[in-house]
Amino acid sequence: MKMIIIGLILVYSFTNIMASETIKGMQKDYELFKTDMQIKLAETEKKINELKLKAQAESTVAQEKSIVEYEQKRDQLKTQLEDMEKAGESKWKRTKRRLAESIDKLNKLVQKSLDK
Repeated sequence: MKMIIIGLILVYSFTNIMASETIKGMQKDYELFKTDMQIKLAETEKKINELKLKAQAESTVAQEKSIVEYEQKRDQLKTQLEDMEKAGESKWKRTKRRLAESIDKLNKLVQKSLDK
């Protein structure tokens, strides 16, 4: 009987240790991902500022409208990035992929507008 109880205690302890390590790994992954995405959003910010200067020089309403839309999307993505920390492990991979894709898409749209 003692052996069964000791065995159960060991299994329970091992399970708790593994769960703790999973959470730590996810937190580390989140921090790295967050840093990478913040760098990409900073690049987007620079491109948006360049686009603003270009729009001012050319005085185009279409560009100014696009800039406002880009800024709104950028702000949404920043909020989503901050909220990701609250996402559970099951949602983490899906949320991570979608956010990275959205940031890349925004960067491409802003760059395309700059290249015009």
